[in-house]
Amino acid sequence: MIVDRYIARAILGGTFMSLFVFGALFAFISFVAELQNVGMNNYGVLQAMMYVLLNLPQLLYQVFPSAMLLGGLLSLGALASTSELIVMRAAGISIMRITSAVLKAGVLLIVVVVVLGEFVAPEAISIAKAMRAEALEGRVLTRDRKGLWSKYGDNFVYIGMVLPDVQLRDVVIYELDDEQRLKKISFAEQAHYEGELWRLKGVTNSIIDKDKVTSTFNDTETWPAMVSTDLFNVLNLEPEDMSASELWQYSRYLDEHELDADSFWLAFWVKIFTPLTSVGMLMIAVPLVLTSSSRSGGAGQRIMIGVLIGVAFYVLNRVVNQMGIIYGVTPILSAGLPSILVILVSMTMIRRLR
Repeated sequence: MIVDRYIARAILGGTFMSLFVFGALFAFISFVAELQNVGMNNYGVLQAMMYVLLNLPQLLYQVFPSAMLLGGLLSLGALASTSELIVMRAAGISIMRITSAVLKAGVLLIVVVVVLGEFVAPEAISIAKAMRAEALEGRVLTRDRKGLWSKYGDNFVYIGMVLPDVQLRDVVIYELDDEQRLKKISFAEQAHYEGELWRLKGVTNSIIDKDKVTSTFNDTETWPAMVSTDLFNVLNLEPEDMSASELWQYSRYLDEHELDADSFWLAFWVKIFTPLTSVGMLMIAVPLVLTSSSRSGGAGQRIMIGVLIGVAFYVLNRVVNQMGIIYGVTPILSAGLPSILVILVSMTMIRRLR
C-alpha cells in the first residue's frame, strides 16, 4: 500500500503540473487573441482576463488526456532516473503491481475530469459568454443555463432555447406601458429570423387591463428584431461546451423534432469516452518509461515524446470525429474508436513488458 500511494502521489503531482503548464500556455494565447476586442464598449483588459480564466476549465478538460500522458511520463520518468523503479523491481514488485498503482491514480484523476467536464466547465463558459456579450454589446443581460433575459426599449425578452440556424424556442415578450406597468405578455412556441424581423409561431397574447386579462392566439406574428443575433452566442453553446446530461437531453429533443443532432450526439459520446481515453493515455506512459534505460534521455526527451503522442492523438481524434459526421458514421463509433485504439495500444505495450 505504501508503494501504491507513493506512485499514485507522483502521478497526481506530475499530471497537475502538466495541467498547470497547459493552462498557462492556453491562457496566454487566448488572452492575446482577446486583446483585439479590448476597448469595444465596456470590454476592457479586466473583462478579457475574466473571460479567459472562465474558459480555462473547458480548455483543461479538452487537453486532460494529453496532460495525463505527459504527467505519467514525467512522474514515472523521475522515479526511473533516480533508480527508484529499479529498486522496486528488485524488491519483487511486479510490473502489474506498478501498473495497478498507476491505475489507482488514474481513477482519482477520472473523478477530476468528470467534475471538470460535467459541472465546472459548462457553468464557467456560460458565465463567460454572458459577461463578454454584455460588455461588448453594452446591454444588460441576465443569463442562466436555461435561458436569456434581455431588455429592448420598454420590452423585456426571454429566450428559452436557441436551436441551429437561429431558431428560437419558448420566447416570451413582456411589454410595459409609459408608467412601467405590465400591459401585455406574448408567448411564442418558436421563432426564427427573416431578415431584420422575427417570425413568431404559435403566439399567445395576454393583454392586461385594470380589471381583466384578454387572451388571443395567432398562428404567426411578425416582430422587429429585439435581440441582436450576436447575442445568441450566449445561449447557443457549442456542443463541446455542454455537459453530458445537457447533451443527452438536447440531442433527444432535436431527434424528436426531426432536426440534425449528429454533432450533439458526437459531443455526448466524446464526453462519455474521455475518462476512458485519459486512463488509456496514462497507461501508455508505463511501458514508455519501463522499456527505456533508467538513465537514458531525460525530462526533455520524455516531454517531447508526451507532446508528440498527445498532439498525434488530438489530431487523430478530431479527424475521426469529423470524418464520422461527414460520412454519416454512427456517433458512438466515431467517438469511441480513438479511445478504444488508445486502450488497445496501452494494453499491448504493457503485455509485452512481461
